[in-house]
Amino acid sequence: MADGRGLNLQLLRLVADALPVQFSFVAVPWKRCLSGLAQGTYDGAFASSFKEERLLLGRYPQDADGRLDERKRLHTSIYALYRRKDSPVSWNGEEFRQLHGRVGALSGFSIADFIRAQGAEVDETSRDPLALLQMLSLKRIEAAALQSLRGDFVLQSNPELAALLEKVKLPLEEKAYYLMLSNAYVADNPAYAARIWDEIERQRESVTYRQQVRDFLARSQP
Repeated sequence: MADGRGLNLQLLRLVADALPVQFSFVAVPWKRCLSGLAQGTYDGAFASSFKEERLLLGRYPQDADGRLDERKRLHTSIYALYRRKDSPVSWNGEEFRQLHGRVGALSGFSIADFIRAQGAEVDETSRDPLALLQMLSLKRIEAAALQSLRGDFVLQSNPELAALLEKVKLPLEEKAYYLMLSNAYVADNPAYAARIWDEIERQRESVTYRQQVRDFLARSQP
């Protein structure tokens, strides 16, 4: 997918090629994805940042001491704040300034909790980055919080929005994202689950995948 999610697919395909495993990918809204993981409908879900409450839904990769193993991440994403060019809203790295309204975030994404922790109201009515930035341009929200790779791609692809909106320089948050595996899958296949997460780390650092990332970033330039 052109907004960056396709990099996760490319990485997991490299993992599948390296292991005797076949992945079947199903695209569903994120909340349904997590629900399906918890119910055992899906063996895995991606890409998930770490949230304590999600430990009830499935498993994250762990190190030998049982702690979250960030080395097994799919990728690291930076969340950024987007605003209208005539807006005084800002983020100084610690708090919002001159924010007098709601901040939009994609439905079900963990950045919403971060925004609420800063005392701001969140609008989670949108599931689509383009729709969210359109809401911002129409003044239905005061700012939008998006993974910068997604937000930047939308602006590069929609010059009419780029003429109205801009990204605040300081990032909101940096998060690692993982392939979660279902409780049932890990219980039935503990050794193989570990092999999958180990292979994610190996392939993410591989020459092949690094070239795929460079190719993607080159295509994403305006």
